[in-house]
Formats: sequence, C-alpha cells, structure tokens
Amino acid sequence: MTSVQGHQQSPGAGAPLRVGVLGGGAMAAVHLRTLSSSPYARVVGVAAKTLSTEVLALAELVGAQCTSVDRLLETGGLDAVVIATPTDTHADFACLAAEHHVAVFCEKPLARHPAEGERIANAVAAHGTKVAVGHVLRYFPEYEQARRVVLGGKLGTISTARMFRVNASPATVKGWYAEPSRSGGLLFDLAIHDLDWCRWTLGPVRRVYACQSGESGHEVVSVLLRHTGGAIAYIDASWRDKRLQTGLEICGTAGLYRVGGSTDAGFELSLDVAGAPSYLPGDAFDSVRADNPYRVELEDALGWFAGGPPPRSVLADGLAALRVAAAAEESIRRARPIEVEIDR
Repeated sequence: MTSVQGHQQSPGAGAPLRVGVLGGGAMAAVHLRTLSSSPYARVVGVAAKTLSTEVLALAELVGAQCTSVDRLLETGGLDAVVIATPTDTHADFACLAAEHHVAVFCEKPLARHPAEGERIANAVAAHGTKVAVGHVLRYFPEYEQARRVVLGGKLGTISTARMFRVNASPATVKGWYAEPSRSGGLLFDLAIHDLDWCRWTLGPVRRVYACQSGESGHEVVSVLLRHTGGAIAYIDASWRDKRLQTGLEICGTAGLYRVGGSTDAGFELSLDVAGAPSYLPGDAFDSVRADNPYRVELEDALGWFAGGPPPRSVLADGLAALRVAAAAEESIRRARPIEVEIDR
C-alpha cells in the first residue's frame, strides 16, 4: 500500500483479513468506505444498535452481515474489528475483542477515562492481541512534515508550539455525542488531535493546565502543556466557528516554522439531503484517494495485524493521549495545573 510519504508498505502475504466493523454512524461509514475498496480486507459483519442509511448501503455493497457485537465475535473467524462506536463503549468492546483473540483498530479516543484504557491494556496483555488507535492527525502530510522539521533539528531546541483547531458546533447531533459524560466533549473529540500530536512530536507531557468557557456543544478550551524536555505547547480549540480551521506554529532556538494546517484534518460542517446541519465528514473522507489519511492509517493497522511493522499510533499512544486529555479535564474542574502520569 502507498503511505502518505509515498513509500510502499505491505499488509502481509496471504488472503485478505476478515474484518468486522462495530458502529453504525459517521466514522463507521468512513472506515467501511476504505475497507470496501481495500484489497487487504474483507468485511464480514457490521454490528451496532442503529445503522445509518449509508452504513447499511455499504454493508450491502460488500455483502457483510448486519448483526450484534456478541454474535459477530462469537461466530469466529474474525482477524480484526474496527471500533467506531460511542466513546464510552470502546473499552468494553476492545476487551471483548481481546478475549476472542481479535485485533482491534479503535477510533480515538481510546476510551472515555484512563482507567478504561488501562483495562484494555491489561486485556491485550493477557490475551496477546494488538490494538491500533485512530489518531489520524499523524497521517496528515502538513503535520507529518512539521514533525520531521522538529526531529531533524532544523529549528534547534524547541521552546514553544502553538496550535489551534476550531470548527462548527456538533450540537445538532443527537444522543451520546451531545453528552460530555459519554463523549468527553471538545477536549476528547477535537482538541485530542493536537494533544496527541504534541506528545508524539515534543515528547511526554509532564504538566497540564486548561481552562474552558461556553455551554456544552459551543465550548472554547485552551490547554497549556509542559513537556518533560522543557518545551511548552499552547493549544486552542473551539466549537464556535463556521467551519474547520487549523494552524500550527513551532518556535525553536534556530528558527520558526508555521503552517496553516488543513481544512481536511478532522470534521467539517455539511448539509444532509433535508437541509439540516449535521456534523459529518467532508471531502477528506474520499476513500478513492490512495493518500487519504484515514485510508492510510487503517491500512497501516491492517498491515501490522498481518505481521508487518506497527502503525504510528498503537495502544500505548492512545493511552498516553487519553491521560493528557483527562488531565486537562481535571485541570478545568479544579482550576489548577495537573501532573500527568509519565508514559510507562
């Protein structure tokens, strides 16, 4: 397969992996579109309490059975599952997959709380399975290039990084997504993209301070990260804009690097056929593109499950990002800096 950088990666020899998709909403559709056109996987089942019209159509297209999660896993013969369900269900489904010795690609965040992420880690260790986590920003070329600039030393010692990510409000989405106790809200859905990228690029996070304003679904949050290497990162995220916009600036002792970001790096507002606003994927989810970041990240995970090298975000990365987001949430609640458990 072709990665964003353009080099070839093989998902392994043999027959395509037998994959089940857990989830019936927007992200399930994103990954089903990739899987339906990938030579490295065959979708054998789709499981969710409620399936969107698009997910139903895609399941029919690939000849996948629509069933329950338990039945899908108990049938046997699965190599992997894609978890694209509500955030507060990730841990239960990932642990259940591990018990059935099935590899997992889990959408970010890994779980709603660090304790749930640790429960996944324990299950994976007990059953010897694999978990990849969908921190897709690692696959967007502008962010990948910025990381190469930093790690290549062109900017000298990094002192600060400033990132922003603003989008239209998803408040019109019904159900679990509108409940911060289940979804994690702005921090766990949007800001976590940049929290993860900062940790991936600047190293482990030692301390977090965050503040938030605005009602649920229209929040604005600012997060300050102190990395163990000394760099400070400033992250602003908001659900009060009209469309997705992102930005990145990195300052070091030898120079400054700035990029405008990508309007494809996440979700953007679109309109459904009835004309009502909805928080749905935009053009970034065109699975026809071989370099589509969502396609590349999933095919990297499939390659790992088939015996190849690990993808850019595995269980440990997802758990570390989850701890940083949870520390920011606690900082907002307690109005003080919070120490972060350093990566083990």
